[in-house]
Amino acid sequence: MNAHQPAGVDHYYNRNTRRFLRFAARGSSSTIHRAVWAPGVLNRRDAVHYVHRLILQYALADLDCPVVWDLGCGVGASIAYLAAERRGSYRGVTISGTQRSLAERLLSQRLRCATADWSVLHGDFCRANTFQQLMALSPARRPALVYMIEAFGHAADPRFLLRSIAESLDDQGTLVICDDIIAHAHGRRSAEARQFAAGWQIASLWTVDEISACAADYGMALEHNIDLTPWVEINRPRDRIIASLITALDCSRVLRRRLFDSPFWANMRGGSALQRALANGTMRYRVLVYRKQDAVPDPSQTIPSGAPTQ
Repeated sequence: MNAHQPAGVDHYYNRNTRRFLRFAARGSSSTIHRAVWAPGVLNRRDAVHYVHRLILQYALADLDCPVVWDLGCGVGASIAYLAAERRGSYRGVTISGTQRSLAERLLSQRLRCATADWSVLHGDFCRANTFQQLMALSPARRPALVYMIEAFGHAADPRFLLRSIAESLDDQGTLVICDDIIAHAHGRRSAEARQFAAGWQIASLWTVDEISACAADYGMALEHNIDLTPWVEINRPRDRIIASLITALDCSRVLRRRLFDSPFWANMRGGSALQRALANGTMRYRVLVYRKQDAVPDPSQTIPSGAPTQ
């Protein structure tokens, strides 16, 4: 099930993150994940925080000062937004040293309240010592929520990751995964999926059923499966320009060889491939909400896709 083993996820984000913030994240409060223009969303700020609103609705609505883990936290923008809405103990993990530095700066600026409780670790969420460090930050309390926004696909060992999350979660705790999910297993062989995985350092392209079956093995049941694909931005004028540029450069073997290993070029090629995969249905942009259970549930029982309540 591993589509592509990442050679350097840390290098990819160390080289690309400042560019993401300079261009892709303009007007989005330093949030570098996808904007979702769902019904009722009127501006870019609301669009980039739409996924955060889902997390608040489905996982944080009834919690009083919970411990929350953000695995793959980027520059900390999600923590900043959620912590401003719901007081708690927020712990982030990023594999990128650049992102950790930027996250500490951003959170120091935005969460100036003396009672704000946050920290960001530099580590790989597919290693046991990262979970040990996270647990040590709040030794008397387990996380009530673990969320991953556009990070699950980077997991080189998804089974270890899901098992470790399940073992760490508090009773009835929640896991939220927001990511580009392959629609069908055979889609992993498509040119779009392979180019996306290679360009964006994606290690695992799992279907919803595969993620849910593995989660069920460790006692986490799928409660919500929300398809956000109709509301993400694809085929914009700039996307068409990038696609044309990539096609032209790919035709030049000399230029392609020089650019192939560049994180910037990899991001462009991977993003363009993802646009095609979302457009033709090979990939779907989804939010999956899992709840830890006392008994292991039937992974075949899933909730149909649908829009969240407004």
